[in-house]
Amino acid sequence: MRVTEGTPGEEAAVWVQDRGGSAPRLRGHVVIEDLRDVLTSMSSATGANGPLNPVTQYMLAEAVNHLADRLTDDVLAEAAGLDQAPRLLSSALGHQPFVESVLKMSQHQMLRRWPTATDWYADVIAYLMRPGRSAPRREDLRAVFVSASSGTLGALVRAFAYRRYTYTDHPKLIRLAEALQCLWPDYPPVRQARQEQQRALTELYAPLYARTLDAYGLALRPGVDLGVLAWTFTALQQRDALDGFAGDPTTFRAPDGVDWPIASWAIVVMLAGSCTDEHGGALDPWSLAARMPVRPLTLGDPDQA
Repeated sequence: MRVTEGTPGEEAAVWVQDRGGSAPRLRGHVVIEDLRDVLTSMSSATGANGPLNPVTQYMLAEAVNHLADRLTDDVLAEAAGLDQAPRLLSSALGHQPFVESVLKMSQHQMLRRWPTATDWYADVIAYLMRPGRSAPRREDLRAVFVSASSGTLGALVRAFAYRRYTYTDHPKLIRLAEALQCLWPDYPPVRQARQEQQRALTELYAPLYARTLDAYGLALRPGVDLGVLAWTFTALQQRDALDGFAGDPTTFRAPDGVDWPIASWAIVVMLAGSCTDEHGGALDPWSLAARMPVRPLTLGDPDQA
């Protein structure tokens, strides 16, 4: 059955009339995401040419995979720059040529959704860098915290930092997102997508961090902002993932002989400098890592993480 608008979270078939063909053909299936707030440059906000349509989401998924294959291989750092962005996107991805030559679909499928190449590139970047790609599902994130919160704070931090990047897409898409941010940080679609991603991740993680600190009997020092800590923890984990792609050592051996992912240990060190116990006493990183909870970790409403 052909679906005009899919339901987020449900799988939908992708039926496409091939270029020059007469009857729709099943191309595969996609799990519908709610992209209505992500795809802001489309010509249609609803219906068969809108962001909830299976063909729309298929086109975007194929586009970021194609762009990852092309751009991560072909773009050289010395050729980067704001002025080159549209030209390189046109060469690596394209607009009408992509939908015709790569997807082998009618150009009308593209033009009804994105009449101009600029709008197409903007939404492909927004789709690649959307917050949902960088964050785990809320129920999976809750499960990590619940299962690890009965042990030491160090064990919880290690479990969280590890799981943080087991939920992400294929490494080539992480590489592509990082490459775009490095090559074109001032390109408006990249800048806007990065800002939205950081805002969404802070909203997701900051409440979890606050409840974790309470469970372990910790208090932020005066002047320490939880949002800044959330930003820093995310940056550390992203850096750790890139080091892993490069094959660089990403572990630290603590004095007790335990090997830590370096991002996890850095988080503990930052917490030691940012927190005290509930009585105002200072904690060194080693005692903080060995600290047990003083009360159960309560995560509240599942819809609120």
